[in-house]
Amino acid sequence: MTEAPSFQFSTGEVPCARHPKTLTRLRCSKCGTPICPLCAVRTPVGLRCPDCAGVRGLPTYATPTDSLAKALLVALAIGFAFAALFAWIPQWNFYLSLALGFGVAEAMNWAASGKRGRDLQAIGILICIAAMALGRAILANRLGYTWADVNALPPGVADNLRLNLSPDVIFAGITLLIPWYRFR
Repeated sequence: MTEAPSFQFSTGEVPCARHPKTLTRLRCSKCGTPICPLCAVRTPVGLRCPDCAGVRGLPTYATPTDSLAKALLVALAIGFAFAALFAWIPQWNFYLSLALGFGVAEAMNWAASGKRGRDLQAIGILICIAAMALGRAILANRLGYTWADVNALPPGVADNLRLNLSPDVIFAGITLLIPWYRFR
């Protein structure tokens, strides 16, 4: 029969192995490492340090090139569709922004077979920015304005073309947060 390892350690307060400024009397039930309540992990056999408890972050993988290309093509198709919608129904900017973010993120997720990573985050964010900008450009062109004309218009005349600081930046921020969060 195997013997359980015996640990020789003091009974007083000692610094935590991960947080040296925190004194503790707790020890990992497997390896005996000093742990504080911040890093202690409850398991069915007692408190353990994160190493012995097997605590890991969510895995991220390098996305294969074929999955990345497929995700890019699907995101471009969704982005072009939403750019057209932005140009034809600009008064639905908020709803279209949300739908763009979720549409791009979920379509890319499907195309990349559920992979996550910074490369997919970057593609999703760039496609969303491009779709919003292309939608504004198509709207300006549809109404017969050049960018110089849009900047010269007085406030209130072409609010759907002009970048309104408060709502548009908030809508764009929400749109960009969706793919960032989905692929982190």
